[in-house]
Amino acid sequence: MNSVSISWIASARKASLAALILVAAACDNGNGGSASDTDDTTTTDATNATTNNTTTNEPTTTDATDTTDGTATTDDTETPTTGSGAVDYETDIQPIWDANCTTGCHVAGGTASGWFVITPGDSHANLVGKQSIELASMQLVAPSDRDASYLWHKINNTHVEVGGNGTAMPPPPAAALSSADLDKIGAWIDAGAAE
Repeated sequence: MNSVSISWIASARKASLAALILVAAACDNGNGGSASDTDDTTTTDATNATTNNTTTNEPTTTDATDTTDGTATTDDTETPTTGSGAVDYETDIQPIWDANCTTGCHVAGGTASGWFVITPGDSHANLVGKQSIELASMQLVAPSDRDASYLWHKINNTHVEVGGNGTAMPPPPAAALSSADLDKIGAWIDAGAAE
């Protein structure tokens, strides 16, 4: 391989790395972290990198796993918040409450009915914009702000970190919510927590 080819390959790799950095910055969503700070990962096609060096006709190929940390990339599976795949409260969120929270607890007469009831028809009004009993400085669900939503912290077991108390929801020995359910709830809150 001659020095022109080596130079051209090095330029192509730099362009690929620059493209990857731009994609990682875009995936940051303005949160100040790196793309690896979230559960979401992004796929990039590094073979589309271009350079201004046209002295050789050798094709550029870059391994799709050529990332800054050497790990392979996967498809982004974030739950959409707008459009036809948007999260709907009645069809996507209420079933989560029904399956995990209303069996003897957050129902009229249930063990947690003194906190709030989240049965169909009542749940949205009892959650969105309502102050938390455990942490009065936070709303249970603050529309468009999952980090200011105490319910979000309770279901992610981060409630003590923000000044709350008690146990995570649903409480042990019940299983924690699935990552798919958490993604739906987070997307619903971020999109404005509409009914």
